[in-house]
Formats: sequence, C-alpha cells, structure tokens
Amino acid sequence: MKYIGLLSSAASGKLGGIVASHNRGGTYFRHHAIPVQPRTPAQTAVRNQLQGLSSAFKALSPAQVSGWNALALTVTLKSKLGTTYNPTGQQLFVSCNKHLAAIAITTILTNAPTIPSIPGFTSFTVANSSAYGYVSAITATYAPALSASFGIELRASSALSAGRTFVSKSQFRTLAGYNPATGLTTDLLTPFVARFGVLPAAGTIAYEIRYIDPASGFAGAPVRATTTWQLTPQGSLFALSAATIAGTLSTGTPATEAITWTYTPAGSFSGAVYWSITGLPTGVTASISVNPDSAKPTITLIASAAAVHGSYTVQLVGTYGSFQTSTPVSIVVGP
Repeated sequence: MKYIGLLSSAASGKLGGIVASHNRGGTYFRHHAIPVQPRTPAQTAVRNQLQGLSSAFKALSPAQVSGWNALALTVTLKSKLGTTYNPTGQQLFVSCNKHLAAIAITTILTNAPTIPSIPGFTSFTVANSSAYGYVSAITATYAPALSASFGIELRASSALSAGRTFVSKSQFRTLAGYNPATGLTTDLLTPFVARFGVLPAAGTIAYEIRYIDPASGFAGAPVRATTTWQLTPQGSLFALSAATIAGTLSTGTPATEAITWTYTPAGSFSGAVYWSITGLPTGVTASISVNPDSAKPTITLIASAAAVHGSYTVQLVGTYGSFQTSTPVSIVVGP
C-alpha cells in the first residue's frame, strides 16, 4: 500500500483484505473484492494489444531500449495520489504505440521520438436536437478548427442518468480515431450508436477528444463536454418488412445481389434514416447508395473470393437518432 504522511492522509493500494481508495471527498478504505472479469471482445482486444506491445518492446535493440529509457526520464506524469513520477521506457513505448493505434497507425514506432508541441482546444461544446420525441442529432463545435497536422481520438461514456454530473476517467470508451483530425465531423451521434447502441428516453453523455501526434504517438490534453436530454418518444417511426435477396451470392467474381424489402414510415415521419447491415459473414460486404436517406436506398451485398459458402441470417438495421428497428435477411453464399 502506498501512503503520504504519517496519518495516511492520502493512500492507495491494498494491504491484506483492505483497499485504500479516494474520491472527491478524500481517502476511504473498503474491503478487497476480486472483480469479475467478463472478458468481453473489447477487453480481450485491449489485453491482446498491450501484450503485443510489451512483447514488441522486448524485441527492440539495446540502443532502442536505451533511447526509450532516456526519453522516459524527461516525461513527467501524475499518479492517482497527485504525486509526479517518470514512466519507464517500456511504459512510454506502449503508451505512444497505443495512441498511434487509436488513430489507425499500426506500424510499430521502434525508435524513441522527439516530444512534440501539441495544440489545445479553447472550446469544445456538444448539443443535442430532437424530433418525434427522439434524439435526432448530437453535434459538436470545436475551437480552434481541427488541425490536419494531428490525429484525434474521440471517446465517450455510455448513456448515463440525466442528473449525472461527474464522470470518471474509467467510464470513457474509444468511439473512433481519425488521422488527420479533420476527418472528425460535427456528428457525434452516429459513432456513439455504433459503439453503445440506441439512446434511452433520458440521459447524459460525456464526450472527450484529444489530439495525437502521428509522428511520435504523444497525446495532447483531453477536453470534455456533456449533453443531456429528457424526451417522451412517440413510438415507432417506421417499420421494415422481412428482407430477401433474389439469388445466391457467388464467390470469386465478386458477385452482387440487391436486397428487397419494404420500408413503411409511420404517420408524418420523413426523417433521414441511417442504414446498416449487421452480422455479415467473412468476405461479404454491403454497399448502400445513399446513407442516411429519407427514402429507401439501394443496398447491395457483395461476396468476395474469401466468402465462406453457407446459409446466413443477417440484420438490416434502420436508425433515426435514438430510434432503431431491424429485420432479418436470409442470404446464401455459394459457388
């Protein structure tokens, strides 16, 4: 257990069956409980990434390791207790390469880089708009304008209770990374729904953005913004019928087949619906002519030579803000 002061005015860690933690009210003690490890696909991916980067560091040359160790001595971080410390060379190596992976740079940075100067944001605000009793858009404004010289990581919490004011660092999850940062649009609802699913009738979302230098992997200071809503949904906005394709998706061409289905708006609904296909088998992709679309777009399935023969059921999903519905599509992939 780590502590500061003779009376342990600040402490962190475990001693026997007692764990010292702290929050905004100060230090407190609790019984140690072994956490449940659900081992979700996201958790597994993160652990595999950290394991792979740790193995990559061990494979560096002695000169490269020395370079990272020397660079780490110039970097100052802050612990949970508010004290400062220097990371190890391995910790810095893993951190920089993890940041690069967040903006889709998968080439391992082996040589210690030069610490860059990363700009900050003077303003980051998020607001939502609604229609038909549903959140129809969540938009962001950035100042100054996004820089094309850096990548950017977009993170968010899940939809929390509408009265929530404090969001801990551990509750944020990465939604997407963009390189250059100008690829991040003002639309923050679409990546959120893709990560967490549709929104409840009431809630709060905290968003976070930070620049990442694509040359060094160093990340800038994150900035946060929240948006809150409380609505009364009007019920189903549109309906989808069971969908089909006309024939078999033949592999090796590649082959295409259009999906046939019925889209029925309810009442006066005329919003632009975002369309997607989930559960596609390996080697099969979807092409959507207009997305989002206030009418019914042309959706075509494409089978490559890598597609595995068999019968599958995928889902055609229509999303309007926080309203979502789907219908199954039976497809056959064959020779």
